[in-house]
Amino acid sequence: MTVFDMFVEVPFEYLTISRGEIYGNRIIGQKTLRGIVKIKEGMVSQGNQETRKSNNTVHVHPEDFTGLTCEQIIGNGIRYNNTDYSIVGVTEGRNFDTNEIEHLTLTLERAEYAGDN
Repeated sequence: MTVFDMFVEVPFEYLTISRGEIYGNRIIGQKTLRGIVKIKEGMVSQGNQETRKSNNTVHVHPEDFTGLTCEQIIGNGIRYNNTDYSIVGVTEGRNFDTNEIEHLTLTLERAEYAGDN
């Protein structure tokens, strides 16, 4: 049994990002994928200051990223519910009995990209 058997998968857009452009990071490609999106955002108050706190992740099928290393995935993004997120981390979800990677967990932060593709 995998995480995909336990939770409902939803569609999202995987965004390929060209980083460091003159006008900012730009979307240069996108494709629709399915995964388990978990958006957990809120505000944290410390003293007289509020900051945004997030713990956003998406569990994806590893076969959707065949040929890409974790380093190549990090820096790209996703669009979910008309909000863009940058991928800041990738963790392998491994089945310890079979040693197979069953899913990838992408860690997300809110992002804004130049131009709208």
